[in-house]
Amino acid sequence: MLGSSRTRNDTLYARAVPERVELTEVYQVDREISLNQKRAQRPGTGRIEVSVPYDGCDYFTRRAVEDVRRVLGPRGSGGDRRATIGHLLLADHDKANGLRRSMRAHGKAGVIALQVPVSAQDGRLDLTGDRQTCVIAYDYEPERPDAFPIDLTVELGDLTSSEGAFASVMRSPEKLSAAIEKLPQDTGFSSGLMVKIVVTISVPVKPGYQPLSPIVRNMSLEWPTLTSLLSTDLHYQIDANAKHIHPDQPDLPVARYNPVSRRLEWENVSMFAEERPASRRPECETRAEPDDTDIDESEIQIYRSAVVWLLIGHPGELLKAEALAVNAEVEIPGYLLSGLEARAYDATGNSLLKQPAMTTKLNVYAEAYPEDIFGGRAFTPYQQLIFDDIKPDEQRITDIFNVLRTSKFEEPQRFPRHGGADSATPTWVLLTQRSHGPDQLQLVIVVEGRRYTIDREELVRDTIKHKTNAETGELKVSVFGWLPRDHKEITREMNALQRALRDRFSFQQKRREGGGND
Repeated sequence: MLGSSRTRNDTLYARAVPERVELTEVYQVDREISLNQKRAQRPGTGRIEVSVPYDGCDYFTRRAVEDVRRVLGPRGSGGDRRATIGHLLLADHDKANGLRRSMRAHGKAGVIALQVPVSAQDGRLDLTGDRQTCVIAYDYEPERPDAFPIDLTVELGDLTSSEGAFASVMRSPEKLSAAIEKLPQDTGFSSGLMVKIVVTISVPVKPGYQPLSPIVRNMSLEWPTLTSLLSTDLHYQIDANAKHIHPDQPDLPVARYNPVSRRLEWENVSMFAEERPASRRPECETRAEPDDTDIDESEIQIYRSAVVWLLIGHPGELLKAEALAVNAEVEIPGYLLSGLEARAYDATGNSLLKQPAMTTKLNVYAEAYPEDIFGGRAFTPYQQLIFDDIKPDEQRITDIFNVLRTSKFEEPQRFPRHGGADSATPTWVLLTQRSHGPDQLQLVIVVEGRRYTIDREELVRDTIKHKTNAETGELKVSVFGWLPRDHKEITREMNALQRALRDRFSFQQKRREGGGND
């Protein structure tokens, strides 16, 4: 492999073309996920790399060889000579520090001459042997972005948490039956661990720039000790805005153990753009060439990865580790975070068919502290109460409202009732909350009724039995709770609510037995 200096030489041109022209920028953010969150951004790096094989065919062509021989003669000059094979035009290079000394000004753009050796002092340079390649490289340092370009969140939880069903009720009250039926199956005890990882990037995008297609190229989790991976599953959820679910759709990424780095790794996780306000979202067009206008109207576009759920059946030493290292690498093809744009031309001034490949790599290295993460997780207890011989109607919902007000909860929000007023199985859904320090204690109360009639016998004057049909029913009250950090408080509140409801509905049952009206 031959290196090339960047000495300017305008007397010799050759009609060769590069095999590849690549511009790559790398940015790194260090993250600490604990009670005291920390983020730090390292200086970015940039590199322009051009590769020209001396193959005598596709790249350093026969015509290029003739161009060289026409100037140097059939045997060369006997010294070190270079030929210009083209130029690289750079626009919006203001934030690419270090490139100015390697280029000359061309309006507001910059031009770098692409020069390759065509004659060597020792005579060992073979322009057609297809055994040598010239690599031209220019390094620069892009300015540090104003905002952190990449971030990563990690959440830990139990495999059998009821959080998923709680969130299902919150998001989709029309799917109550499925969520409620699934809840008892989800609630229990397990020694397993659920790790939720989401990557977020924030990048400036110029108006009219082509749509970006970022992808999480690699993710990894430090694995302190080699254990069986048979009970470890990787799941993939496209809806990145859903915070808490029990994932059930495996997708393409597959976790594998790397014994050299002692990490669990997986690749190619999709990313999705957050919607921007329609009034500010420009139409996307692919630029034919970089222009020399000053553009300072870039908008910050946010992309989030699909949610990655790592389900670990036997976490072992993982739970004992003081800190877990989680890494992610995002690639954005066709885009440079510094705003730099490039266009390549051959020695005759024509635009190359194969234009420069631009790539931004965003790396985040995070240390997550399990003890701190578990300390901030939410507790989601669940209770179900059944009251017999209670007629399900609006008065009973009013009773629940009164019990909640007595406990200083906010006025409950009511979702549309399922079933009409005369339905045999009406259902009501109530959502309420109450401040608990810096957090909100939330309750979702699902009341499912079932109406039926029973035959009652009454003694008249101690001798005559009188039979009547009485309307009554059954109430099934499901209570879902949610509160971060404090499991004792939410358990105490839900137990108090259960006692108050039993007292209230027991009173109604006694009134009915005594012949009273509701």
